[in-house]
Order: sequence, then structure tokens, then C-alpha cells
Amino acid sequence: MRAGSVAVILRAVKAKRLGILFLTGAFVNFTPIVFAGRTLVAVEAGDSALEKFDLNTAIRDYRLALQSQPNNYEATWKLCRGLVDEGTLTQLRADQKLCFVEAERLAHRAIGLQPEDANGHLYLAIAVGKLALFEGGKRKVELSKEVKVEAEKALALNSNEDIAYHVLGVWHREMAELNWMLKKFAGLLYGGLPAASLDQSLKNLRHAVELAPENVAHQVELAKTFVAVGSWGAARNTIDHAQRMQSTWVTDNYYKTEAVELLGRVNRNLR
Repeated sequence: MRAGSVAVILRAVKAKRLGILFLTGAFVNFTPIVFAGRTLVAVEAGDSALEKFDLNTAIRDYRLALQSQPNNYEATWKLCRGLVDEGTLTQLRADQKLCFVEAERLAHRAIGLQPEDANGHLYLAIAVGKLALFEGGKRKVELSKEVKVEAEKALALNSNEDIAYHVLGVWHREMAELNWMLKKFAGLLYGGLPAASLDQSLKNLRHAVELAPENVAHQVELAKTFVAVGSWGAARNTIDHAQRMQSTWVTDNYYKTEAVELLGRVNRNLR
């Protein structure tokens, strides 16, 4: 065998070995880059599915993203959001609670990953608020404290977070309408009666509407507070407006159905 041929073979063997070293990560580990790419693609696919109101596919894609990168913050809070929406739309009570329990866990994880971002705190407030619907009396009041704290943290991090104002608007209404026994317990829990009022509910929900006028849920919750203060005309106008709005989110038709049910009560009081 000629010397030149031997040199060629040796170079080929060396190149092959180098290729193996690169592939196995001895020189450069490409694995994180590959997984990050998969995660990004899966998150974008989930976002695209949500634009089409395909919540099941969105949740599947966010789960795939977390399989690639379990500590990916965006995939974590977006899966949490998806599960909150799924629980809202699911009819079976047991399935609803499963969604909200997992959403709460994911929200805590999201906060651990990026405590200075508003989304983790926001969706923890929402998940806990949803779980409070399964509780009665004192336990519901206990959970309400966490809802308020996390919603306020979200606003401290993002003062234009319309959904946080929505959450606080609902919190004020729920606390203001507690019976006297639960208000007494709330006073002990909060170290005095919480500064909750229907006026503050209106203020927060109006601000949510100002920030996101296209959000159907804001309009419907505002209508509920108008009902609570006996502003029947304002309630009907708000409901009528909500029903005419274009659906832009997967839960909008759910809230429009709530608005129809509320309208019956409003009309009876306007006669």
C-alpha cells in the first residue's frame, strides 16, 4: 500500500473518531440546543392551536414542550392557563377539579422558575380561585387570601395585566357578599375585615375592560357586579354588548352563555 493511501485512510479514521466525539458531546453537546428547538416548536404549535380554539391540541403541545424541557417557563405557565380553561369548560365536576389541581401545581412551578414574571403569579391566583369554588365556608375564605396576594403580585410586576384586575374585581365582589359569619372569620384571617367592596369590584373590572375591551369575560363579570349593586340598566347594556362581541378566546362562548342566563334575572328586575 502506498504511503499516500495510508495517510488518506488515517485521516478518514481520525475524522470519523472526531465525528463520534462531537455526536456524543465530548467536544460540543448539542442536546440542549435540540431540546430547546423542540420546545419552541411545540409552544408555538400550542399557541397556533389556541388561535383556532383547539384547546385539546394546545394542551397536548404544551405538554410535549415540557417533555423536551421540563423547566421551560413559558411552556409551564401556558399549560397552566390551558388547564384552567379546560377546567372552566369541562362539565364533570371531578374533571374540573383535576384540571385546577394540576394548574395550581404548575403555577407554583412557574413561580419557582421565574418569580419576577407576572404570569406565574397571575395563574396561581386564578387556579386557586377556581379551586375555591369546590370549597365552602372557612376554607373558601382561606383560599381567597392567596388569590388576592398573588393577583396583587402580578400587578406589581405588570401594572397593565388586565386579567389581574379582573381577578381582583371578582375577589372584591365575592368578599363583599360573604354572610356575617364568614365575614367574622375573614376578619380573623386577614387581621381585620378585608377592605372589600362592590365599588372596588366595579373599579377593578372597569379597569380590566379599559385595558382589554375585546375580552368577553371582563364584560360579563362587570355585568355581574352591576347586578350585585342593583344597576339593572347598566347590567343589561353590558350583557348586550358582551353578546355582540366577537369571540377571541376559547372560553368566550362559555361566558356568553353565562350572560344569557344573567339576562333573565336582569330583565325581571327591569319590568
